[in-house]
Amino acid sequence: MRKVLVIGQDGMLGGELYTRLLDSKKYEVYKTTIDTLDICSEDDVKNEVEKIKPYFIINCAAYTNVDACETNFEIANNVNGKAVLNIAKAANLVGATLIQISTDYVFDGELDENLAYTEDMKTAPVSNYGITKLLGEKNASNANRYYILRTAWLYGNGKNFARTMLKLSKDHDTLSVVCDQHGTPTSTTTLCDIIEQVMEKEPEYGIYHSTNEGFTTWYEFAKDIFKIKGVNVKVVPVTSDQYPTPTKRPHNSKLSKQKLHNIGIYPKNYMEALKEYLDKEEL
Repeated sequence: MRKVLVIGQDGMLGGELYTRLLDSKKYEVYKTTIDTLDICSEDDVKNEVEKIKPYFIINCAAYTNVDACETNFEIANNVNGKAVLNIAKAANLVGATLIQISTDYVFDGELDENLAYTEDMKTAPVSNYGITKLLGEKNASNANRYYILRTAWLYGNGKNFARTMLKLSKDHDTLSVVCDQHGTPTSTTTLCDIIEQVMEKEPEYGIYHSTNEGFTTWYEFAKDIFKIKGVNVKVVPVTSDQYPTPTKRPHNSKLSKQKLHNIGIYPKNYMEALKEYLDKEEL
């Protein structure tokens, strides 16, 4: 039975993935959390990996507070960027395959909104989060065997857009949501599906865009959430300029899944995944 090490099991994605892999009974699964492994320590990572000798290392650990990255660049760069080189080096020592989770923020988001980014398009991050995650991608590619899975608009068992919208709707009759940012809401369940299929198929190494199917805006996404949950709240569209944030958000976060399709992986439509999530979650 192949061994799998899930780094960052205490996060939203890592927690679900670890449970999924355990329940599948296909792998011998190990985990680390922020308390049990300092991924910024090359020696600690090397020792942990050499002790387990996993076939797959899945790095779900990240500093994901996009706005906080603007004021905490060093921390973000260490966790999202430099630490990945430690993991890649350790993977090579034991012949492991590294699966690194990345983001749409490696792009500038200025692509025409009628188009979607492909894996080979030029990266040009405009935020500290994107800059540090791109360094993570470059460091992951130091592994002899690696997959970089870029995702976007991720939600699951933790703080996320759906939960925030539903919480706000309890105290507000009207909510303003940006309407000029385009992308794909992606459930952690779908991303776990993709990760598992990549592990089973072991396709050509490289980068794969990994989100649900279909495209929308945050404004339409909010309306979908309320419609599914039967919540009566007025949603007002606003532009990004009307809703300033410390970090510039990409206007276009659409990621093409054609490369995934080429290896026989077809993620669910975002509406189907959203309904499944909202139906099972007590929100």
